[in-house]
Amino acid sequence: MNAAATVDRPSHDDRPEGWASRQGPRRHQADAATSYRSATGRLAVAVADGVGDSAAAGFAARLVADHAVRVAALEGRPDVAVLAAHDLLTSAHDLVPGDAAAVIALGPGADDPRWRLAWVGDCRALAWDGRSLRSLTADHTVAAALRARGLTVHPRLEHVLTVSTRTARPQEVGVAVVDDPGTLLLVSDGVHRSVATPDLAAALAGGGSAAERAERIVGIAAAAGTGDNATALVVTG
Repeated sequence: MNAAATVDRPSHDDRPEGWASRQGPRRHQADAATSYRSATGRLAVAVADGVGDSAAAGFAARLVADHAVRVAALEGRPDVAVLAAHDLLTSAHDLVPGDAAAVIALGPGADDPRWRLAWVGDCRALAWDGRSLRSLTADHTVAAALRARGLTVHPRLEHVLTVSTRTARPQEVGVAVVDDPGTLLLVSDGVHRSVATPDLAAALAGGGSAAERAERIVGIAAAAGTGDNATALVVTG
């Protein structure tokens, strides 16, 4: 039986960012979502998904998300934030044996009007312009690599990562720059593998605060029978 939804949201509903997470049938909640705003007002958000079903995976996901948003907001580089999280995991291996996929998005700053994204693994970022939902990231999985070569993919390979926070080299970190994403959606694979794109778009179009939209999305994932933890983070335009 799926656990009840646990919603972690900003304390003020008028903030543009909000998130929700549901554990699902897994033994451990290994997803994490968070945000951080620097003293200059620059917003960074992240979703991380621990590798495996263990307490160590959940701890690694929370650590990666928390560390990455702070580095991204302070340094102005989400790709540097991913590598900083990599350094943290590898340097504290005895204390933090887990690993995680992650996607980090950094909002506009005084000298940079665009959104910047970085990711490793299979968490995704999508942009909703009020009419259509488009993907901003590309999965780092064996299945994605084989599909790009025109090969038939076994479903279990969808879950096998080729790049993660712990293993990432600088050239392997995915990066993207977006002028204006409209409404930004970050999700773990428990959402995007169980909820069709039109249903995600409908959930975003349904109105409400960012946190309410995120809660609606994880509820749809649970109703669809996702076998994984499901996490969604929304930043309204």
